Amino acid sequence: MEKKLYRVRVVLFVMAENESAASLAATQARFDIFECAARKAENVDPEWKDAIPYNADDNRTCSEILSNRQQTTHLAARSLKLPPYVNTDISAFNVANQSIQAGQQS
Repeated sequence: MEKKLYRVRVVLFVMAENESAASLAATQARFDIFECAARKAENVDPEWKDAIPYNADDNRTCSEILSNRQQTTHLAARSLKLPPYVNTDISAFNVANQSIQAGQQS
C-alpha cells in the first residue's frame, strides 16, 4: 500500500519556565503523545514545504509529495472514460462557469 502525506496535530505536555523554553523542550523530547489527530494533507505550511516528512520512504519534501499527488490526480481524471451525457454536462457547466467568472471580473 502506498503511503500518503498526512497532517498530524499533536498535544505534548512539557515543563518549562516560559513559552520559548517549552517550545525548545518539546523539540528535544522523545515524545509521550497524549492526543493525536491525523488527516490527509491538502496543503503544507510554508515552513514545512522543504521538509522531509517523518516516516518517509524517500527524500521527497512535503511540497514535492503534494505536487506529485496533484499531478497524478489530474492525469487519472483525464484518463477516465465518461458516458457522453456526462461530457455534455461538463461542457455546459464550463460554459456557464466561464460566463459567471467573466461577469465577476467586470
